[in-house]
Amino acid sequence: ADVLVAGGGTAGCVAALAAARNGARVLLVERHGYLGGMMTGGNAGLTTFIGYPGGRERRDGKWVLGQEVKRFAYARKRLHENPAEVRIVGGIPLEVANRLIDMGAGIDSDGQAATYVTTDTEAFKALLFTMMEEAGVELLLHSWIADAITEDGAIKGVVVENKLGRQALLGGIVIDATGDGDVAARAGAPFNVGVAADDISARAGIPVGTTQNMGMMYRYGNVDVERLFEFARNHPDDWLPHWATFQELEDAYDAFRKGDMVPINLPKYRISFGTTPIPGLVQTGGCNTSASSLSPSDLTRAEIAARKTLTEELARLKKDTPGFENAYLTRVPEISVRETRLILGEQVLSYEDILESREFEDGIGRGGHPIDVSPIPEDLKAHKLDLPPNWSFSIPYRCLVPQKVENLLVAGRCISATHEAFGCIRPTAQCMVTGQAAGTAAAICVKNEATPRNLDTDQLRRLLVEQEVIL
Repeated sequence: ADVLVAGGGTAGCVAALAAARNGARVLLVERHGYLGGMMTGGNAGLTTFIGYPGGRERRDGKWVLGQEVKRFAYARKRLHENPAEVRIVGGIPLEVANRLIDMGAGIDSDGQAATYVTTDTEAFKALLFTMMEEAGVELLLHSWIADAITEDGAIKGVVVENKLGRQALLGGIVIDATGDGDVAARAGAPFNVGVAADDISARAGIPVGTTQNMGMMYRYGNVDVERLFEFARNHPDDWLPHWATFQELEDAYDAFRKGDMVPINLPKYRISFGTTPIPGLVQTGGCNTSASSLSPSDLTRAEIAARKTLTEELARLKKDTPGFENAYLTRVPEISVRETRLILGEQVLSYEDILESREFEDGIGRGGHPIDVSPIPEDLKAHKLDLPPNWSFSIPYRCLVPQKVENLLVAGRCISATHEAFGCIRPTAQCMVTGQAAGTAAAICVKNEATPRNLDTDQLRRLLVEQEVIL
């Protein structure tokens, strides 16, 4: 193929679409029998499409939510009145979200993609197949990446393992969207795993190599959400506005009745669920496990521990939580990995870059998610909450270009970033943003017979703007 995309998850799907729409012959390789990765098989929502409203205040040594609730409400209002004022993600990611919303398979804020779009994951899988067919992307499913094919410091393709044994797949430009950076690592690109020696976290005493916990997002069916809200309304003092919408209880209930995505959050009673487009189906997250996500034995132990936790949690919910009397677990994914390899690129995005909203001449898109990684030093916990209105940051193209290997791009959560910055670029919408940039860059390289390292980034940025990407 002209462009070979390894990994059909959050970033890889958009990378393949972008490359094909820009004229490249594209082959997308995926280990599962479906596309979407964390967006479908992992139940993750699409987040985030608007700048972070900010507003958390500290009074008498405590964080106060009132201003944040007001700013989130204002942001949702401006999204309807003047979207350009608050929206930070456009292009293919927004197209995907809008198509899901239009077909009734996605919900967020009154028909708009804002902070967190929950989806009908089975309809989402079907939509992605449709979009690949529309763009002319060739697919190869049920195939694991086993190795990289390199020659004279350049990648030429990958080796896959499937039911027919091993096969070689060649590509002019290869995009690593595996999440774990499997292709880049096997091709010889340098990388860190989790906390690096010169990261802020390491200087604060967090061990080098520490990664964010694994976990999973899972769903419960046959839940009486009205009864759950009735319980919340009988305990209004225990309601805590959730980060995804920061709505007070009655506003959240009104939004739910209107058909929006809302979190129901009463930590005192261990209740924290988000609504989905499917009536009676709610989702939550948990089963966090501290382990090496690159270790098959650790992953195995995590799966076994998660199943025990889920069994106990279901029994508790059915016994103690109104609305869950007849609930059942459904759509439980395999353990979901948050952080492994961070490929070292031509630039390493730092948390200082993000916190100060530094603009880059080669910026290819934006993020608006506050730091969401643990462990982090105590002094960074304040920064992750105390942000200005409509806060966002630029993502440079150089973070997609690995050191030491030619003809290779990375996209998704394995791009070049520090452990702390990783906590802002790993959300799904931001992974899709890097996917569109990588796919578009790869198509330009094929047309111009250029390498990703020598790409004219001005040309890339112009083309992205034409494709309604927000830089």
